[in-house]
Amino acid sequence: MSCTPAQVRTGPAAERTDVVGARKVIALLPNAKSASRMRQTAQSTGYQELDTTRLDGLDLTMLTFRMPDGVTGAEAIEALEAAVPGSTVGINHAYRLQQGTRAPGALDYADTLMRWQEGGCRARAPIGMIDTAIDTSSPALQGAEVVTRRFFDGNAAAATHGTDVAAILADPDRLRGVKIYGANVFGQSDATGPVAGADALVRALDWLAEENVRFVNLALAGPYNKLLDLAVDRAADRGLVLVAAVGNDGPRVDPLYPAGFGEVIAVTAVDAGGRIYRDAVRGSHVDVAAPGVDILVPIEGRPRFVTGTSIATPFVTARLVADPSAIAARSVADVRNRLATTSAELGPEGRDAMFGYGLALADDICSD
Repeated sequence: MSCTPAQVRTGPAAERTDVVGARKVIALLPNAKSASRMRQTAQSTGYQELDTTRLDGLDLTMLTFRMPDGVTGAEAIEALEAAVPGSTVGINHAYRLQQGTRAPGALDYADTLMRWQEGGCRARAPIGMIDTAIDTSSPALQGAEVVTRRFFDGNAAAATHGTDVAAILADPDRLRGVKIYGANVFGQSDATGPVAGADALVRALDWLAEENVRFVNLALAGPYNKLLDLAVDRAADRGLVLVAAVGNDGPRVDPLYPAGFGEVIAVTAVDAGGRIYRDAVRGSHVDVAAPGVDILVPIEGRPRFVTGTSIATPFVTARLVADPSAIAARSVADVRNRLATTSAELGPEGRDAMFGYGLALADDICSD
């Protein structure tokens, strides 16, 4: 598993009980024999099998069960993992979008701050998005190729957030020739907005790994989840570079995930003056900063300004897929080192808990 000592879960983030499907428990199994044993064990002890999914991209099998009445999530995890060595069992934590909106009233400063060259750069790799649906008919995406797939049953959440993120990625002032693989994982909403289950995120990562989509944008955040931990670990082993928002829960919480995993590039947000977004999560896991406060998103002729670490994240993803050195990198560590040597200091010298290595810059990264 990928959790390091710097990512110990304590405090507010560790105490979250926000889940999708309160009676659902999920097992990830490494082979057919262990999957069969898990199924037999669960059924013999009163668990109802809800779904089986083969995850070829991650080389795992996912089994989903309904827990018997009176059994808690912690009890189910302990019992099932003890019965089947090598299994990873967890509850279905909820993950949320990290973006807010307001009416127009600021300047379009992001490209200037990051020093994108005039006319943008060629996208050198396809981009994966794990987000809401994308409105593929949006004029903001007319120059991009967009392939979408959903990873839940039932009604989908509104496509606003995913379309905003895709518009940032596909803006020809930054990237040309963009191909996006959009994984829609937000099939539910509650009083605070759309939510995605950990199971949907795992399935989405599997799909992107199967499609050989190496760079993946995750503009969402939530609590630590061991199922997601294993999936992220498998994805990184297969060469995927995951770029995730640190989250908008404020400076005093522990790391949110997937940005808190060591195999993920963790992105925070700054304003036009390079000042940190006040609600951004902070910590030793933060890698890099990008514009994320009052960002102009010209969707359907009605420009809006959006704020959050969600909207900073695609600026970093776009910067990576334009950079031949990032494309040639052999690991997430190599990509992180590339960002460390090309970013502009915003805080103390070196990496810090507020800005990471500093502001991601896009100058001199593309030649065509």
